[in-house]
Amino acid sequence: MLRILDVSPKVVLPPESGSRVRIFNLLLHLSERCDVRLFSQARRRSGSTQVSGVLTLSDTFAEIRYCNPLASFVSDLAELRLIQSPALRGAGLRLTRPSSLDRLLEWADVVLVEFPWQLPYCRKRAPGKPIVLASHNVEASKFASYAEAIGGSGETHRWARQIERIEGRAVAGADLILAVSSEDRSEFIARYGAHPDDVAVIPNGADTSHYVPANPQLRQRAKVKLGLPDRPTVIYVGGDSAPNWAGLEWVRRLSELTDRFTFLVVGEMSKGQTGGATFVAPGVVNDLAPYFAASDIAICPIEFGGGTKIKLLESLAAGLPTVAFEESTRGLDLVPGRHLLVVEKDEREIMTALDRLVDDPQLAQSLAAAGRQHVASRFDWRQIAATLHVALRRLVGRSDADDAGQDVLSIAGPGSLGQLAQGPPG
Repeated sequence: MLRILDVSPKVVLPPESGSRVRIFNLLLHLSERCDVRLFSQARRRSGSTQVSGVLTLSDTFAEIRYCNPLASFVSDLAELRLIQSPALRGAGLRLTRPSSLDRLLEWADVVLVEFPWQLPYCRKRAPGKPIVLASHNVEASKFASYAEAIGGSGETHRWARQIERIEGRAVAGADLILAVSSEDRSEFIARYGAHPDDVAVIPNGADTSHYVPANPQLRQRAKVKLGLPDRPTVIYVGGDSAPNWAGLEWVRRLSELTDRFTFLVVGEMSKGQTGGATFVAPGVVNDLAPYFAASDIAICPIEFGGGTKIKLLESLAAGLPTVAFEESTRGLDLVPGRHLLVVEKDEREIMTALDRLVDDPQLAQSLAAAGRQHVASRFDWRQIAATLHVALRRLVGRSDADDAGQDVLSIAGPGSLGQLAQGPPG
């Protein structure tokens, strides 16, 4: 059984943000055929519920939480508004050199490092071990976009050169780079000179068995249970990041233009938000499924950031007709007018699209069915994890026969890692 160590700069459970959702789902499904350990760094911020220790999910999957005062201080420092240095997120390990991580590095057959910040440290501590850069974005591009989301067009991130330098070191030090889209794959190759055969597309996905379409009766019951008004509900989901905050402003303005809809805002960026009768913000929730079930339409007004949008995939998996900006659909091969409605960045155009979906049920149903099918066939987490398993086994040189009865190589077919560039088959 393949032994996989995943090294994350943050606690993953519960999976409340996009990056945590990705890490958790990939590792969960890998643990069905591999022995998986997740080494994460807990925080000691005021009010934090994170604690050190081992959280066992199954016989083959456990999260080992490392909480060191110095490492926690450095991580907190990185988040301060006056500093905001993502590169510091890897400094805690260099300063504390946890022996528990050294033992796990020795134990593992292959090491996945989430984000580039900690990869140089892991490479140094395990020089002969296969190391994988598990990217969530091209960080240099993501933070450049974040700077524009905060400061406007042409604004640059204060740590841009440092971010690019560390990411470049991580790419050079990795034996395999995981990209979330073919666009990110191309950028890793062009920006950092990564060899094409060393970059595989392992896309973001959705749990298509958990997020499923709701029939009208279930939707009505879900609305009542959540205390929502009896009118069309538009859901927007997002974490605590500059692009999501910018999207929130679009939704807030929309809620002030009409009383036809209830705008339901869920996630980290909705904590503490208040509004009128048309704006509902329950904050962070344990399970999005009841909120998707209570909604009639999803909206994704994201114009900044990197990677691909997990919440967009989840709303499509839930069978919701969706309105989005073109930037939100990057890397997902979604066809405007077939899988969703893509709109210009204009409040009136967005409202027109929302009204159209309510006034044309046939269109709404067609988009919902096609969007759901697109995600189920290409972006289901179980399928994606199977493709990742193929890539990891090839990297460590394991034969298919090592896993009795599991013909996982048939998922992607024979050949080099470069043939995994397009991700799971459609």
